[in-house]
Parts: sequence; C-alpha cells; structure tokens
Amino acid sequence: MNKIEWQAYEFEQPERQTNWFVSLWILAAALVVVAVILKSYLLAVFIIIAAAVLNIYALKEPREYTFILDAETLKIGEKEHALGEFKSFWIFERESGNVLSLEGKNILNLHLEIPLAEIDPETVRHIISPAVPEKEHNESTIDILARRLKF
Repeated sequence: MNKIEWQAYEFEQPERQTNWFVSLWILAAALVVVAVILKSYLLAVFIIIAAAVLNIYALKEPREYTFILDAETLKIGEKEHALGEFKSFWIFERESGNVLSLEGKNILNLHLEIPLAEIDPETVRHIISPAVPEKEHNESTIDILARRLKF
C-alpha cells in the first residue's frame, strides 16, 4: 500500500455543557474585578476581550479535510507538504483517536498534528518511516491543558 486517503476534522470538538461557558465568564468577571481593584483598566479590557475570543473560538465548528499520504508527500486539503520538510514523526494513540505528530525542520513550522480517524497506525508507519524517522514526541503542556479544559 503506497498511498492512503482519509477524511477527518481539523480538530476534535469536545462536548461543552452550558456550565463551561458560565465558568469562563465567572472567571473573567472575577479577574476583571481584581484588575479594577488594582486600577488596571487596560488589563480589565484585555480580560473581557480574551474571554470573548475564547467564547467565540469554543463555538467554532471544525472543518473537514481530506488527507492523502504517500511515500513522498502529505496533502492536507489543497496544501501539500513534502515529507522531507519533517525532522521526525510520532503517532499518539489516544482514546479519542490516533494522531500523527510531525516535527518540522523549519523553525516556523514547529509542529503539525494530523488526526488519523480510522486509519491503522501501522499503515501510516509503513508509508512514512522510509522518509521520516520515528522519534517519540512529548505532548506540550499547552496541548494537555487544552484537552483537560475541553478546549
């Protein structure tokens, strides 16, 4: 098998209850009160804007992409990446679904995570390993925190 194709959403959409949004705004209100007590009005405005952006982003629906992986390239929608652009790969096997993690050689493209949907991780390893070495990646603290906060 030289090529695989699958479809997946750009990110996992966690199910958020109303209390998640209420908690966000309660925390924001508490931080605004602290900022006002400290007479840091610019910080209070920033907190309100940040909470609004988080709220809007939390409501964003993920787009569905078509992924195509062959021995030389990874295509994500219309964008194509040569496998030579990547320093290493790792496959995170999670309960919510497997994820292909690619570490870029270029400093501006540090990290790419591709949801594998129902694709067998061994098939992905078989295709990608001749071009990119497999090296265990550590999940960033921000990724772990975001998943725990259902973000």
